[in-house]
Amino acid sequence: MMKFLILFLCISSFQLSANVYSQIAKVSLEVKNASLEQVIQLLEKESGYIFLYEDAQIEQVQGLELNFKDEDLKVVLDECLQNSGLTYKLMNHTIVISRKNVNDQVRMTPTKLLLQGIVKDTDGHVLPGVSVVLKETTLGVATDVEGRFTIELPKADSIVLVFSFVGMQTKEVKWRGEKELNVVLEESVAEMDEVVITGYFTRKRESYTGVANTFSGEHLREVSGQNVLSALAMVDPSFQLVENLEMGSDPNTVPAFQIRGPGSLESEYKNNPNSPTFLLDGFEVSAEKIFDLDPNRIANVTILKDAAATAIYGSRAANGVVVIETVQPAEGELTVSYSLGMDFEIADLTDYNLMNAEEKLLYEDKAKLFDGDYLSGNDTYRDEYNAKLGLIRAGVNTNWLKVPTQDVGFAHRHTLFVEGGSQKFRYGVDLNYSNKKGVMKESGREKIGVGMKFQYNTGNLRFMNYMTYDQVKEFNSPYGSFSEYTYSNPYFSPYDENGQVAKVMRGIEGIGSPLTEPNPLYNSTLGTKDEGRYKNFVNNFSVEWKIINGLNLKGQFSVSDKGFESDLFLPSEHTQFNDAEVKGSYTKNIRNEFSYDANVVLSFFRTFDKHAVNVGGVYNVRQTKTDGFQTVAYNYPNAGMDHIGMGMQYAEGDRPIGDYELSRLVGFAANVNYSYDNRYLWDGSVRSDASSIFGADKRWGTFGSVGVGWNIHNEKWVKDNTSLFQMLKLRASWGITGGTNFYPFQAMTIYSFNDPLIKGVSYGSRLGALIKGFGNTDLKWQRTEKRNIGVDFELFNRRLTGYFNAYSDISKDVLIDVNLAPSVGFTSYKENLGEVKNSGVEVNLKGTVISNPEKRIRWDLFVNAVYNKNELLKMNDALLAYNDVQDKNTMESGNRKPIIRYQEGLSINTIWANESLGIDPNTGSEIFLNLDNEKVTAWSVKNYKPLGCTDPKVRGNFGTVLYYKNFSLNAYFAYSWGGQIYNQTLVDKVENVDPEKNADRRVLYQRWQEPGDVAYFKAIDDKTRTMPTSRFIEDNNYLTLSSLNISYEFGADVLRKLSIDRLKFSLIGNELFRSSTVKMERGLTYPFARTFTFAMQVSF
Repeated sequence: MMKFLILFLCISSFQLSANVYSQIAKVSLEVKNASLEQVIQLLEKESGYIFLYEDAQIEQVQGLELNFKDEDLKVVLDECLQNSGLTYKLMNHTIVISRKNVNDQVRMTPTKLLLQGIVKDTDGHVLPGVSVVLKETTLGVATDVEGRFTIELPKADSIVLVFSFVGMQTKEVKWRGEKELNVVLEESVAEMDEVVITGYFTRKRESYTGVANTFSGEHLREVSGQNVLSALAMVDPSFQLVENLEMGSDPNTVPAFQIRGPGSLESEYKNNPNSPTFLLDGFEVSAEKIFDLDPNRIANVTILKDAAATAIYGSRAANGVVVIETVQPAEGELTVSYSLGMDFEIADLTDYNLMNAEEKLLYEDKAKLFDGDYLSGNDTYRDEYNAKLGLIRAGVNTNWLKVPTQDVGFAHRHTLFVEGGSQKFRYGVDLNYSNKKGVMKESGREKIGVGMKFQYNTGNLRFMNYMTYDQVKEFNSPYGSFSEYTYSNPYFSPYDENGQVAKVMRGIEGIGSPLTEPNPLYNSTLGTKDEGRYKNFVNNFSVEWKIINGLNLKGQFSVSDKGFESDLFLPSEHTQFNDAEVKGSYTKNIRNEFSYDANVVLSFFRTFDKHAVNVGGVYNVRQTKTDGFQTVAYNYPNAGMDHIGMGMQYAEGDRPIGDYELSRLVGFAANVNYSYDNRYLWDGSVRSDASSIFGADKRWGTFGSVGVGWNIHNEKWVKDNTSLFQMLKLRASWGITGGTNFYPFQAMTIYSFNDPLIKGVSYGSRLGALIKGFGNTDLKWQRTEKRNIGVDFELFNRRLTGYFNAYSDISKDVLIDVNLAPSVGFTSYKENLGEVKNSGVEVNLKGTVISNPEKRIRWDLFVNAVYNKNELLKMNDALLAYNDVQDKNTMESGNRKPIIRYQEGLSINTIWANESLGIDPNTGSEIFLNLDNEKVTAWSVKNYKPLGCTDPKVRGNFGTVLYYKNFSLNAYFAYSWGGQIYNQTLVDKVENVDPEKNADRRVLYQRWQEPGDVAYFKAIDDKTRTMPTSRFIEDNNYLTLSSLNISYEFGADVLRKLSIDRLKFSLIGNELFRSSTVKMERGLTYPFARTFTFAMQVSF
């Protein structure tokens, strides 16, 4: 809020025509027994003018009775200040109220002096529009756009200047004869009319009972300049990034997020069922839209967590709501802003600990690969050993991790924003372009976007329109999966004798047929195509009508049209077809999505005596329609024929497939916010939604919430007895919300046409269909009951601030697939089963260690923590049957990873395995403890036990923010403690190892080799499959330097010489350091990366 106000005043000061300010606004006002402060608050909203005053000066003016209709603001002010000893002055669309008489102690002489100076905030930003007034006089000026002022001073024995600005602490400066003053104002949160933006409504933070954390766009860009989602995870631990160990830093993988833990069970969903709802300028959008959103266009982001904050969204609020607002154009002269961001990514390969060529050959020997037991039908295995040894002695020791990765992945981002206009008409045009090259060679993501925002004010109407068009291209690396290179043997070279990329590794003769190994690098030379692209047009239109003072009606309509295509072409020479009869394939996907979203919001605000009431009503309708198809063609003669139409055939029995989805949502909502004397607070919301994705008999769902709060710091007995608290607010909330991240037709019986089960069956001219899922007309809303109690506090003159929340979220009627026997005729149907609870606490503390505005030095420390306990409260026979299906699948497939199982009283993130007593020193085999606590040597699905949980005991962030003159330094650390993880690396790269592929060094040095060895891993020549065992459940504690930012912003003197308004340089590093108790491979398909960013912001 502070930054918006500064921006507004800055742009306002560019006005060329004085007529804008000479035309005093017309206002309508009717109050009885009101204070001057209450009247000023109403006048600010009615007129758009900003009032500057000192509380002590206006407290005496009480009992005002006013009744004006379309009257000049000047007339109203004259009436308000009559016989008060106060006067007012209009300066730059700002009204300064001050005392009328000059203090007799200031003895004037005719001689006058000129004093110049500059005013900034604690971050070094200049402050335009600051009131500079000679104490207890009417003499004053306002700072210009560069924060500078010039004031005439009388000759006097004592001169004190009073600097005041909305949202800042008023400061008195005694003049000691300086030629120029440098003044720094500190932010005053208590005096600031801070608000919470919930998407539909705006509420004053001090009277709000919900849990809502707001972060400015500037703050988030200082943490991470790449995308806002990653930045949010670094500043608020309750907004959790679900680490993707497979895809790492893949630029084309949208990360998954959740707020306060998962509330849905494992099932088949359209989207991530635990993902929060994202709102962009009041309309729901996908996580991908936010992922691709230009960070420079973001004004602020608010995370809504509890029922009081989210219930207004009803069916979409179970997982929390993230509200993003973009920058609004400001009035004034034409202003151009340009931002540049350059990212340098370096692959983080420190988690890999692979064997070199000599170690790998030694391991193969110890694993008895050459003793005739592993390969059958040949007696000359030692020839193979000698051939490999010859390659090693010839100097072959390939570091395969470096083959598909580049030394530095480079990205550059550009944003150009042009804005301006008058009070009546404003415009903003933004252009943005980004091109990111990932750490895997030839992978990347390119985006170009344009947006045009217009605002037109006429009378009591305000029209706004924001049109955006984005085009994104995705390029997946032709080098394939990173894991192929981690398995490649280092004694092989990817190049042949002529230095050309070989299709297969060097063959080894003399042991029957030559042994060859496919070369993963070869496919990158063939001209493969693996790319996607989408185009998205969005138009948001709104009209706001100020019916009467305090009563507004707003209508919004958004339409979105998105088209997505992807192409995957594998030429006939691709190693995937080495043993295939049909060579080459082309997969084509086309998907179109069209949606509209409309809402009407009626809001009313009124204050009377000590009462303040906000009432709002919402009507919302939304529809989303998607239509897509996929076709796969085969048999492509050569790599140059890379078009879907050049395939010579389909696979036998194959044909194009398609799908169609349609979902509709309609809802009504009401919200009431009430405060008495700004001490006692109450919030209430109710919403009723109907959605097409649920059963015909359970279409409607009703949700609601209540919240209460107590501003203890506003109690008279607190104010009179202590100055310790600048804020101390207790709050509590309860409510019911819902979730809709499900398939549109899940409640209906679904048919699959041309299903593989009926291929080849002739129905004449008719189309065969098969029931895929059985409908359930009683399928109802998944609901989440949310409870929260908390406290917000500011102590020691706001040198210590923070909050505490304790919450409990219970998801009821959780949706899950119920599996059926194939003999029934269909495989599953949806049912409401089970209850899941997430409960925990959130703590946030921020302390100011040093604050010296005069020297422009400030040092803050902060720490936050989240504890979340997940628990399955209720399950029935269907979930028990689900466990049986999982057990059966494990036995049939030989699954090496722990499966998801459910048990009441345990977390859905529980790790299930057989309890291990370790490796028998005599045999090198594993010993287990069964359910009867008996020692056994055989692993069994019947002996599954809950032996760990991935939920940490506590996780969060801590760090520091330091400002020194024009420099700033921010450091953010992330930590997690108390959770467990199943170390799959120990399974895949140490025990369940194919000796013909490379593996972790521990396979050579830490496996049992002879009787008497006390080892952590099974015998080195044991080739039996290792199933889920407690040996590989490890404590997952880590510490990460998530972000480090060093910035420099040039001062007014330099800017004036350069004829620009702002110039700032930043260096940001992300994921610079990581220390973990677990040594496991991360980024299996695509490696993780460390990122360094150079950013520049300039305005003129």
